[in-house]
Amino acid sequence: MSEHDGQLLDATVLAELPQRLFRLSLADDTTIIAGLSTEAKRLGLPINVGMRVTVRRARLDPARGTIFGPQCSHPLDPASNPRQPS
Repeated sequence: MSEHDGQLLDATVLAELPQRLFRLSLADDTTIIAGLSTEAKRLGLPINVGMRVTVRRARLDPARGTIFGPQCSHPLDPASNPRQPS
């Protein structure tokens, strides 16, 4: 088993590939190819180049992964919500 099994990672979308696959760059500068999770497909989440996403490496192929969705700022973070008083 790999040290990355079951772990959610942060990644940046580098390129959109055919068949709704994406090339992602992880924090440790490795590159993986990932597709959308079933839930992300069902919700129709838009994924664009330059976005930060949450991904999990595939168990049997560490060069592949599954995108669970875009990252978002924490709702209680004052910098992410200009309507909330600081």
